[in-house]
Amino acid sequence: MTTKNTALELAKHNFKVFPLVPNTKRPIKDQSYLTASNNPQKVAKWFVDLPHANLGLELASKSLLVVDIDNHNSASIRDTMQKMADQGCTLPTNTYIEQTPSGGLHFFYTGIAKKKRVTNFIPNVDLLADFTVIAPSVINGDAYRSINDQYNYSNIIKAPKWLLDVLNDTPKQNYSSDHLTPQTGKKWTGRRLDEIVAGVDSGGRNTWLTRQVGWLISTGAELETVYTITQQINRDYISPPLPDNEVNTIFKNIVRKEATKYEQHSR
Repeated sequence: MTTKNTALELAKHNFKVFPLVPNTKRPIKDQSYLTASNNPQKVAKWFVDLPHANLGLELASKSLLVVDIDNHNSASIRDTMQKMADQGCTLPTNTYIEQTPSGGLHFFYTGIAKKKRVTNFIPNVDLLADFTVIAPSVINGDAYRSINDQYNYSNIIKAPKWLLDVLNDTPKQNYSSDHLTPQTGKKWTGRRLDEIVAGVDSGGRNTWLTRQVGWLISTGAELETVYTITQQINRDYISPPLPDNEVNTIFKNIVRKEATKYEQHSR
């Protein structure tokens, strides 16, 4: 989908957008998230006049929040997410997520925030409540892209409590560490997500990924979603990543196994 068509589709659902200078994250002169619009005529004119413009999304009017994780300074996404998890700041992954041109991730959530943003919440992590750059914007030839739900902004889930607390200056009572570790028991799903983020090194990669794919399929998610997340897991949480053909074989074998189970159960 072109940038113009994406912008118009978002405007149709009352999301406010605005144009950015081509190949950058900077707003066009006299435009910003403060002038963002969901008026289809205005949006269409912006992107007809500037067909190569990148696309910005204003967040507050739709109560959207974004956790922006970069992989700068040789820090991997996996390591950064593990540091967040260690501090109680886990990120639910059953929401809309985009990958940035540099390989970072944008996790989208819903929630009200007093603060517009918190930069460098921990190294390589910004918390956004004012605006963000979105797909299909392009930087140096690489595009922002959805890694699940195929640009379905309707499947954004409620923000985790720690994120709402940070963006609303909620006192850190009943939390430990410097960054809001909730004093609650960890559920089974949480342990599985922590296991994924912890990743695996060269030993046992195939067995480990097989276990994760089996669990993802058991959640009932669409196979396309599971496959997309499987690729992301291989890229960011397996060191070194498995070859694509091995990932595909693991995925197909698990799908075939689950289909056989279903057929036997249905008889």
